[in-house]
Amino acid sequence: MKITTAEEMREIDRISIEERGVPSLSLMENAGMAVSQYILHRIAPKHVAVVTGKGNNAGDGFVAARHLYNAGIKVTLLMLSGEKELSGGAERNYSVLSLEIPRYLCTMGSQIAMNLEEADCVVDAILGTGVKGEVNGLYREAIEAINESQTTVVSVDIPSGLPADAEYFDGLCVHADCTITMGLPKIGMMQYPAAGFCGEIIAAPIGHPEDLLNECCESRTHLITMELARETLPYRPADGHKGTFGSVLAVAGSTGMTGAAALCSLSAARSGAGLVFLAIPQSLNPILEIKITEPITIPLPTKEDGIPDTGMLSGILDKSRFVDAIALGPGMGRTAGAQSLIREVYAQSTVPLVLDADGINAFQGAAHLLGERKAPAILTPHPGEMSGLIGIPSGEIQKKRLSIAREFAIERDVVLVLKGARTVIAAPSGDVYVNIAGDTALSKGGSGDVLTGLIAGFLAQKVEPLYAAILGVYIHGVAGEKAAEARTERAALPSDVLDAISSAFKIIEK
Repeated sequence: MKITTAEEMREIDRISIEERGVPSLSLMENAGMAVSQYILHRIAPKHVAVVTGKGNNAGDGFVAARHLYNAGIKVTLLMLSGEKELSGGAERNYSVLSLEIPRYLCTMGSQIAMNLEEADCVVDAILGTGVKGEVNGLYREAIEAINESQTTVVSVDIPSGLPADAEYFDGLCVHADCTITMGLPKIGMMQYPAAGFCGEIIAAPIGHPEDLLNECCESRTHLITMELARETLPYRPADGHKGTFGSVLAVAGSTGMTGAAALCSLSAARSGAGLVFLAIPQSLNPILEIKITEPITIPLPTKEDGIPDTGMLSGILDKSRFVDAIALGPGMGRTAGAQSLIREVYAQSTVPLVLDADGINAFQGAAHLLGERKAPAILTPHPGEMSGLIGIPSGEIQKKRLSIAREFAIERDVVLVLKGARTVIAAPSGDVYVNIAGDTALSKGGSGDVLTGLIAGFLAQKVEPLYAAILGVYIHGVAGEKAAEARTERAALPSDVLDAISSAFKIIEK
């Protein structure tokens, strides 16, 4: 599913109406119906206050008000513009409302606040996707009144005040519990803190021709959906064997960081890969032989016990010729020896690899070396690691996650997985994918090791690098949600996420 700018969505609307013959009133009717159906089935309120502006967003609100009233719900209209200021479809849908629906022309925020006290649900139909700057005057007062109420809020298309095209926004807008966005989601809704202002996001089909949504829109930004994940899952033939499903070599771990090696290698096995090998400093082998059973350990000599260095290089390269993918970096440490080893494996590997954690830190201040390799690479930095690669403070990266990820992937010819709430996956083609699956159960040390193993496992099963990253990130997110259901977001551990991978597969494969 594509993620659009306001202009791209307006163009889809225009073509639908002017060239495909879809009546504009039909689009508005379906939009308002989508809002009312969500409220009826998910909230079931007794009294809904619909706060309206004067444009198409207000028209959607009037349609929702009509359907809610006809369903037996008490409805109150709080209008910020008078009837004579309404235009087009908004004027038409206002004119057919039952005269029994109370309506108030509000000129002060206090009027809105007073009327909201009696409602248990608010429909925000004030401003749509045309907002560019800061909201002032009566609209600002209305937004503040909605936010100060203790009422469930449903925004129509986008929370009022939120710019549809803003990559980062932390200004004043409606704080919704749910946003019913029409046709396709908007870029301004995708990243925090704005994503938090949207609440649950539901993309409602309202009658645009399907090909326009999929093909006409020029957007290179996409939302990862369950359908995409399902289509990406590698096929498992009934007569397959361990050789059929590929093999992974994980190069991970150091003294004190055996957990990273275990989580990464076990996650690769959970992905469905047929064989998983784990290259480790030989002094760590007794620990990992007890800690894990399925991955096959490859203990290799090092100059200092438990510290990876180039003494392991020949053994790793020898084994890499017989595997299908490599996971490189988790828990390897930041010693000079470990960094030299990581850079050499990265440069000489002839199979696709995932570079994570200390693997990424090995290229801090030397991102130009990322182009010196023989096979495709996927990088999975969090904002701090990304900062080390590009020399931009992590706080600034967080404000430009989409554009920074896109630029880096194109420049370095890698697939970049910029982790965090709403993980961003960027491809060398310029396409960017946003993941909304997951929760704070994943906000713990070790979660990234699980993700790295998953992605490497899909690479080994011959999934193309971009889609291996997409699939790994999505399944990781769903597994986090399932782990939180069982353990809570606070208490769930990366090992719980690892165990929940099977539940994530069950959901996707339904």
